[in-house]
Amino acid sequence: MPKVKIAKKNPRPSLSKEITEYPKTNNILYTDGKQSYYYIIKQEGLYPQPPVLAYAQGKYNYKIPDYYCVETTWGRANNKRTVRCFINYIKRKPLFKIMYGVNFSEEVQSNMSSTAVANAVLKKLFPNNEKSQISGVHLFGIHLEILKQSRELKLSNPVNQSKPLKPPKPLELCSKTTVNRRQHEFGEKLKQNMQIEGTIIYGENQVNFKQVSYSVKNMDFQINYGSNNDKEKEEKLISIVQVVDQNYISREGYQVLASIESNLEREWAVSDQRIKITRNMNEQIPITLINIPTIPTQSELDFFDPEITEIVQKIKNGGYRSAKDILTYIVPVLILNGVLDINDPIIHLRISGDGRNVGRKIKHVMVTMAILNDENNIYKPDYHYTTVLYPGIEKYEILEIMMAPLIQELDELKNNGLIINGIIWNFELYFSSDWKFLAICLGFNAPNSKFFCPWCQISKCHQANNQINWKIDKKMEKINEYPGHNKRPLFPMIPLDKWIPDELHIMLRIWDRLWNLVIAELKEYDQFDNVCRDEIIQEMSRIGVNFHFWQEHGANVWSHTSLMGDDKLNVLKNFDLNRIFPPSRATKIRELWNRFHQIYFNIKSKNYDPELFKFEAENWLELFLAPGLYRISEITPIYTKEESPTSYAIFPTDAKRWR
Repeated sequence: MPKVKIAKKNPRPSLSKEITEYPKTNNILYTDGKQSYYYIIKQEGLYPQPPVLAYAQGKYNYKIPDYYCVETTWGRANNKRTVRCFINYIKRKPLFKIMYGVNFSEEVQSNMSSTAVANAVLKKLFPNNEKSQISGVHLFGIHLEILKQSRELKLSNPVNQSKPLKPPKPLELCSKTTVNRRQHEFGEKLKQNMQIEGTIIYGENQVNFKQVSYSVKNMDFQINYGSNNDKEKEEKLISIVQVVDQNYISREGYQVLASIESNLEREWAVSDQRIKITRNMNEQIPITLINIPTIPTQSELDFFDPEITEIVQKIKNGGYRSAKDILTYIVPVLILNGVLDINDPIIHLRISGDGRNVGRKIKHVMVTMAILNDENNIYKPDYHYTTVLYPGIEKYEILEIMMAPLIQELDELKNNGLIINGIIWNFELYFSSDWKFLAICLGFNAPNSKFFCPWCQISKCHQANNQINWKIDKKMEKINEYPGHNKRPLFPMIPLDKWIPDELHIMLRIWDRLWNLVIAELKEYDQFDNVCRDEIIQEMSRIGVNFHFWQEHGANVWSHTSLMGDDKLNVLKNFDLNRIFPPSRATKIRELWNRFHQIYFNIKSKNYDPELFKFEAENWLELFLAPGLYRISEITPIYTKEESPTSYAIFPTDAKRWR
């Protein structure tokens, strides 16, 4: 049993006692009948020689040791606390320091007295009890008689101090437990000594240790100080997960990087954080599976590969995320960022959609939503939130089933709004996509049919009459009464004047028409020969566009590279038409191209006036039909809107789809 040692040298109260087997164990229990303290001696320390030796204030004048460290526990139940106390002499004066909190991550230090620093920590631990006080002598264990005797014994018997120590076992022969213990001990002693030096160099400015790396016999060690679960580390892990996901870094690839760079978080920690994020998001915005209708016949598909059809048929489900769940999650953030105003609770919500071949095997259709109030981020793919995703094609019958939950939610948002944190938010709904997807969702016929316009009643027979003022004259309430609207619109809650083809596809289709007219003109005058094609390729190379012509095997038709949007804009702005046309002809076509490029640039400005857009578009049409340029039969109607499509662009959905 532990021995009970009653203090005799100092006249303390008769009930005070020290229960311990020190130095066999490093535990000491001290009680004075009112309060008990449990000590774990980390470093016994020693008494400096006079005149450096300092004494505690009070009638007992306890000696204050140097190089001393102890963990002290006191209190009961919810008031039980543990701190780590240090005493080190700095410039011949004792510096008292107490570390507390989770993993002793917080600290207070003072060179005034042990009681001063003890009561400073007490206010941190119990902020609601300002009148509480504690003895610094007891908290530091300066009064412990057993420690005093041990220090004085060593001081009076230097032979024991000079006794050679047994050399430690070589590291390569140690067990993993021993290696970890040595690393921990080394880290603690290193921190203590470095904090002493830090106080000398930086004074009262606290030095916080975060990480130390070292090696022993080609074995690398890394010591991380502070909490392993603190907010800073979690934020770092979240940032790493974001970087890994956005840059498509595989798990194996990150493992290799982490093995080379020790400062990187371990792969398992990153993986655990990703799982945590996924679980959290699945709880807040769950994904619902929807059975995909039977795949249509191959004649209805955009591709004819039997392998593709087989893959599509094997995938039975698509995914849906609730628009209400997404809004509930992001609206509070938008309020904090100043995007939404609770005093004007109106959200302008836009629905977009498109399909795309994913590789050579399958096609996906994606439907997204975006908040138009967030003008600074409307063109960024990360701010377009996916609601529907399925493998298949853009077909009315499939979309009707896959988007049914979204359609119902949008109807409820339009009619009833949405309550988020006690605020009722009302919604203005918009729809924007390419022409094909827009026509499908409107239940409209093909754009090359007799009645080709979703907004007005112009027919093909009036196409050559440029005197007709094409206005929006259809109404959503009676949309199926108009020629060409054979099916019920999928989003009847969105007014027809809020259905807008996006600017990117307008540019792509008109560019295609302008470029095809150039090629057709070259062919018409028998100039589309090898020399002409080489000139085009060289000019494309000059402006930084990768472009080629080729002839399919067994065919006389020449094909060319299909350009992306940025390359088409580059050609529209910078291609030197003088290389393939006479100067007068090149000047006319260049003016037409420049005017269209300017209109497209203006469309992207949020301050572009709809009336100005209408005026400039009509002027451009007159230039297109000017004598010596093109005929009215070469027009392909694509846009008849009165209002500007500014801020409704959908091309971020294209970027998101490619991700």
